[in-house]
Amino acid sequence: MDSTGIIQILLVIITVTVIAGFAGILYFLSKIYEALPGQRPGVAPHIAATPGGPVNVAQPSSVKPARSSGVIDPRSMGSLEETLGAISKKYSLASFTLATTDGLLIGSTKPGGDDEAARYSHLYTQGRLHDETGVELLGVPYRGETVVGIAHPSEHLSAEQMSTLEQDIRDTLQHWV
Repeated sequence: MDSTGIIQILLVIITVTVIAGFAGILYFLSKIYEALPGQRPGVAPHIAATPGGPVNVAQPSSVKPARSSGVIDPRSMGSLEETLGAISKKYSLASFTLATTDGLLIGSTKPGGDDEAARYSHLYTQGRLHDETGVELLGVPYRGETVVGIAHPSEHLSAEQMSTLEQDIRDTLQHWV
């Protein structure tokens, strides 16, 4: 084997190594992208070539914000606040707070939720489920106690939405509290 053959073999080995390295880097970058908050894993453009034609890139379909549909899995969330944020988004709530009936804050999507927890828990114990400012209150039985959900909806929630919201609260409480 002459020197030209040896150089060709070395170039082939280097080329294969570089390609494998780039594939590994792309794999780890895709895992990092999926792990970023708010990113949806598995939604990447699919490249399809048509015979004799240009390459077409299929874009993912647009997703409308869910309104009382979709499943919230607290196990896939990083914190109670993140789960409450997902609930707020699902039901188009300006903010959402969970509190005990004696006014202690469990979790909230808005800063300063302590005052809100105390105020609206008191209103709930008095039997008021609605407030003149558009706040919806609901009691969720949990481990022999009642947890008060304090929702600030952009529009009135239907009975069906309130029912699914209550179930989402139960699932959240079972996982985080």
